[in-house]
Amino acid sequence: MNSLTKTLGVLVLSIGIMPIPNSAAGNGAEAFEKLKSLVGHWETDKTNMNKATLDLELTSGGTAVLEKFHMVDNDKPVEMTTLYYLDGDQVKLTHYCMAGNQPTMKGSYAPESKTLTFDLVSISNLKTPNDGHMHHATYTFIDNDHFKTTWTFRKEQKDAFTEDVTYVRTK
Repeated sequence: MNSLTKTLGVLVLSIGIMPIPNSAAGNGAEAFEKLKSLVGHWETDKTNMNKATLDLELTSGGTAVLEKFHMVDNDKPVEMTTLYYLDGDQVKLTHYCMAGNQPTMKGSYAPESKTLTFDLVSISNLKTPNDGHMHHATYTFIDNDHFKTTWTFRKEQKDAFTEDVTYVRTK
């Protein structure tokens, strides 16, 4: 009995000192609702040199938002897919890139600036740390019919370039 009491005491103490995750950190549910509001067809605004489209749809019983990116570059179609979802109370994305890798990023939403910022947490199919990949993304929700994205591409373990695009809802 004495040994059982000690074991239970250690267990209770261990539970008492375990860190408790901050459920408000990142505002995942609110951020995911903002992403769901983007469902529809989008085109680049007139200031963008390359015409591109985004189609966003709700999928998997409303638990994920699927984004399909399309454009033509040097007469060749470019297509990429990004999946947005909640992982517990954290919003995440997995980007299926034309670079052949799949970065997963977790997001943090700042309602006061209407900005959702994603940072890399893991990546599959990256052969070396020097290979090029998307490393960071920011979404700014301008109004119901406009939003801006800024994606940062990293190569040689340094930010190589960013892609800033404003999209306009067409449907």
